[in-house]
Amino acid sequence: MQIRFLSDGNEFRSYGGGSFSKKKDSGGIFWWSILITLLMGFATFCWFFSIMVFAHPEKPFNYRVLARFDKLDPLRKFTTYTVPQGKFLPPRDLLTEFYAFTSDQLAVKNDMLKRSYIRNYKQEQPMYVKGSYEVINARPLSSSDVITEGWVVRARSTDIEDVDIEIVLPGNKANVDPYQVGDTIVLDQKNTFTAALHVQKFDQERVCVTLMPLAYQGFGAKDGKPLEMKPPEMLNMEAYWPLTRDPASGSTENVVLKSN
Repeated sequence: MQIRFLSDGNEFRSYGGGSFSKKKDSGGIFWWSILITLLMGFATFCWFFSIMVFAHPEKPFNYRVLARFDKLDPLRKFTTYTVPQGKFLPPRDLLTEFYAFTSDQLAVKNDMLKRSYIRNYKQEQPMYVKGSYEVINARPLSSSDVITEGWVVRARSTDIEDVDIEIVLPGNKANVDPYQVGDTIVLDQKNTFTAALHVQKFDQERVCVTLMPLAYQGFGAKDGKPLEMKPPEMLNMEAYWPLTRDPASGSTENVVLKSN
């Protein structure tokens, strides 16, 4: 009698690699390797992306991302006792400071000034401006400006005509111009504490510096009452700098220089 048992056919397979040799299925391992590699690349990209966003909040796209996820610290209202230490530059020193700057160097400097302000000067010191300045014009801020509520005042140094400033008065809700043409504004080291946010050079080697009062005080109207100001809740980083037009250009439009 011949007895046969159920078999899976192993006895018919050759160990020499013939047509009956056993084949291993390696397709799953290959696709898993591809997936893991892609996931590692995506994780690395997200890591570098987050570093760049947090490291450069002054960039318009980065600022929007941080604002959307509520990762921006509120802009701080300092007092004369808590205002950060920094150097004070009179008009002539301002012109000397930026006279030799190229456009690329100035762009880097402006990014640093804005970044320091957004971070409430936790890592860098502000650059303050002092001196006596004569008002050229003033206008209310709008939704198309960097600071969307308040006033901006353009003034020229009484010491050297090649230096202009524009002082932002955020949150001031006055219905009339806080300063008239010809008024004199004195910036000092005890009350105003106006920090530079942007420096613009013109063809004639003139400069215009955008200033923000960090203590939000030290400015008064003609009636003697101090101008009420408050820190802006949000910045429009896609707006143009400087906020006012160049009076020497004869144009009625703001100077077009977008901060990148």
